[in-house]
Amino acid sequence: MSASSSSNACKLLLLGRCLRAVLLSVGIQFLLLTVFLLFVNFQLLHPFAWVTGTLRLVASWYTWFASIPLVASVVLYGVVLCQQHLSERRYCPTRYRWLLHYGPRKVLFLFAHLLVGLLTAWLYTGYLHTDYQHLKYKCYGQDCISAYNVYLLGIGMTAGCYYFVSVHMRQDISIEFPIVEQSRAEKMRELLYASLAKSLVSSLLPTISYTAVFCLFGPMVCHRLSHILSVDMDERLGGFFGVATNVRLLFYGYLLTAQILSNMHLMRCFYGILLSEDFPLVVTKPRAAFAHEQEITLVAGLGVFNVYAVQCLAAHHFYKMALRKNSPQRAEIFQLTEPGNRPASWRSLCDQCLSILGSFTEELIESMQKISMLKGAQSLPMPKITESLTTSLMAEKVLLQQYNQKHGIRPIVSPSREVAVDRPADGIPHFPNWCERVSTQLEQSLQRLIQRVPGIVYLFNEPEGAKTTFLLANSLPVVYMTQALAQVCAASLKEDPYGVVQNDLPAIIKAINKLRNELDKLSSVIGNMRTSSSSFNVLRCAVRRSLYAICFRFSDYLDDLLPPGEELRQLQDLVCQE
Repeated sequence: MSASSSSNACKLLLLGRCLRAVLLSVGIQFLLLTVFLLFVNFQLLHPFAWVTGTLRLVASWYTWFASIPLVASVVLYGVVLCQQHLSERRYCPTRYRWLLHYGPRKVLFLFAHLLVGLLTAWLYTGYLHTDYQHLKYKCYGQDCISAYNVYLLGIGMTAGCYYFVSVHMRQDISIEFPIVEQSRAEKMRELLYASLAKSLVSSLLPTISYTAVFCLFGPMVCHRLSHILSVDMDERLGGFFGVATNVRLLFYGYLLTAQILSNMHLMRCFYGILLSEDFPLVVTKPRAAFAHEQEITLVAGLGVFNVYAVQCLAAHHFYKMALRKNSPQRAEIFQLTEPGNRPASWRSLCDQCLSILGSFTEELIESMQKISMLKGAQSLPMPKITESLTTSLMAEKVLLQQYNQKHGIRPIVSPSREVAVDRPADGIPHFPNWCERVSTQLEQSLQRLIQRVPGIVYLFNEPEGAKTTFLLANSLPVVYMTQALAQVCAASLKEDPYGVVQNDLPAIIKAINKLRNELDKLSSVIGNMRTSSSSFNVLRCAVRRSLYAICFRFSDYLDDLLPPGEELRQLQDLVCQE
């Protein structure tokens, strides 16, 4: 199976899971509507009539027809969410490139949030009292704008906008794998209870904020709507006192906000639960004639670079498979092919893992070279060694230069600048003429002038450490793959009957150790970068844990695996420290 066919097959599998998540999202709308109606129509003295009346109302024809717009908006929301899960994660060096690539997608997603919030409020207000149901109502024999309905429709859109800003504005959608394995029913039950309880607390802030804004601008909005619809003005919510004393309206708004926030949280988590389930991957394809051609190998799953979710699922599958002792799938890695007696499974898996690990390390090194603190520490000029300069004095000067550069302390005497001259091969110095000097000065002046324009640097300059932050935020496949590779290497000492892993142990150890050294360099400046330290800590601990697992298992053979030198000493110290 080629790379494109493997990618399409993986996308097809994930698309089926996304469709099931959409169906669950549609079904949860009626459950949340039932909960809302149970709160609104509460009857303490007649519990049986309270429950049966609510269920009869949910199952009525009015509910099924009135919920069609909301179901359509939920499907649109699910399609946009599915597209974000299956899209390629591309690095945008500048904010301008980010706006071009992710801006239309974010705007569409914001529109889906606003639409779901608005239609949820529109559907739920149809079950309230007459004053709340419609945008127009009869007052003193004339049509008037309903300020109650305007308040509830506005709070629905505000809840959708609040959830988008707090969850999806800058963060990319990611898959979270559970630590403890549970069945799908247990996950759904715990998610439902936790979401409903959490939404009652998280809805307080948007409800209070929206109410305060509505007290200031609500009368103006109602007045504008009354002119558009050619109806009279509603004076029931005039000013802060009219809104603050209407307890029923505030309760409806608070309950509606809690329902919308829990609804969107449940829809997002449905995708996470279904997409994080185990991916059907095989180590080797069977050669029988009746074998399914759509079976996807582990190597093919790891090689789907354009879909981040597929690579995460493949790496997580590899990690779980490597942890199972005496499992048939892990034993297939060490087997030889028939005919040929070649370690094809291990060869392809090892090459794929080392390729991913090597490319990630090289990109990380390249991105770290753009960080000023690391670049400054590496490019500090070494002092000239003379006969009277001792080693301790030279080390003291280096530390002093590093300290001065880190804290921005300038030297008292400026260093002498050499005249910029070109020395060709004949040794005759060439001084730039007046035309070259003027053009260089004009170019530098123009660059300084452009950088002073507000917004130019913010939009078109690459923020320092942005590429490093992007790599760390998308390092989950490397986290699982590195640990899985270490577990397979450690288990090969007993389970590898043909010794297919031994030849690649030095390359694996060197690749993991190289990544560990780069992460150790990055640890000194990670606190000053605009990134979450959790992803860095997870990656660093995983790499260190993987390297220790291999070195501890082969501690008696490190002298045979690696040549004598600094790297061998580092690994031996790592085993002794742990």
